[in-house]
Amino acid sequence: MGNAFLTHSMIAERALFDLTNNLVMAGKVYKGYNSEFATAIGGYQKGNSVTVHLPNKFRTKNGAAIDKIQTVENSTSVTVDVQEHVAFDFTESELTLDIADFSRKYINPATVALANIVDSKGFDEYVNIYNLVGTPGTTPATFRVLADIAERMDNEAVPQDRVAIWSPKATWGLADGELKSIFQPNIVQTMVRRGFLGRFANTEHFTDQNGATHTVGVWDAGSTGVMNGATAEGATSLVTNGWANATTVLKQGDVITIPNVVGVNPVSGKAWEGDQLRQFVVTSDVLSDGSGNATIPISPKIYSSAALEDVLPYQTIVTLPANGAAITVVTGAESSAHLQNLAFHPDCFALTMVPFKKPKSAGSSIMWGQASDKQLGLSITVATAFDIDTYSEATRLDILFGWDTIRPELGVRITG
Repeated sequence: MGNAFLTHSMIAERALFDLTNNLVMAGKVYKGYNSEFATAIGGYQKGNSVTVHLPNKFRTKNGAAIDKIQTVENSTSVTVDVQEHVAFDFTESELTLDIADFSRKYINPATVALANIVDSKGFDEYVNIYNLVGTPGTTPATFRVLADIAERMDNEAVPQDRVAIWSPKATWGLADGELKSIFQPNIVQTMVRRGFLGRFANTEHFTDQNGATHTVGVWDAGSTGVMNGATAEGATSLVTNGWANATTVLKQGDVITIPNVVGVNPVSGKAWEGDQLRQFVVTSDVLSDGSGNATIPISPKIYSSAALEDVLPYQTIVTLPANGAAITVVTGAESSAHLQNLAFHPDCFALTMVPFKKPKSAGSSIMWGQASDKQLGLSITVATAFDIDTYSEATRLDILFGWDTIRPELGVRITG
């Protein structure tokens, strides 16, 4: 009896299994938005997107009488705009290998590379997170950092299903710091669950080598940007002047504060304990006009306690910024670079990975297979084709995905 050949469907199923096991950050976020995409015949193409409606927010009212408010509808667009692949060749005789052996030689190494880029793209979403703790230039190594994460998440009313992903340097900084005595009991768990460090301060902690590095803008330390005029409720930008640098002043991902602009608990509307300042993230690079003027696009949207009742459930600050108030950049010194670790609730980010549209030629001039798991929210495609120009054959594993920061208030950056 002749040897049974591995089919592309079998290879795809194993590739999906290996990809799932190699994901770290991507394995901790919500991956259910693929179900929101309208069913596409044969699959999806790069650039497909869908509008996802986000949960409403409410505040209670006292008494029996009903006083309805106008519901604010929030939504975001989820787009699958990243295609990554790994290509290789193998002999036909190797298709007679046991699937485990074939995986060891080809599939698993390929999915390691694919998982690495998926996680890396996920870390790039840090630029959308406005809550920042830690000290720029100092590797996290104390329990105080974990406490600061928990405190900020509590202030933002983040649900308790929390995850933190640390760079290797931060991981070993924590392990050799104040947490040294409690890392030891987790050695067995670490071996069983890839990258798992343990649960501390109401958060599960993992390590991943794909952390992103943020480079701070250049505004000339001799100048201080200040608020220029009044800020309206619902503002998504700050009008400022006083900047000396006529080029890039702030970079996307820089975090700023304004004196007396205090954060609030989104459920109760109460000011954060100790009147901690609300942090805002710059959503795109900012240029000064050469005369010191710059409009800074920011997140979150500004709503104070004086806002209309309809939007009070989305309140972010106690009082609006004052004219002339100084802007403070808390991300670090000018031009400095700092690795960004992340803590978040799974609903903060969304990874959407969908099956590719099947080529019309599949099954004839190429061999093709695909594996998808709606519950896991993952999909991978394997295809082999003959190139008549080079008289060679190549096999490739492809994934189509997109990352989105769905609810940034559920995340915290930890600078290193």
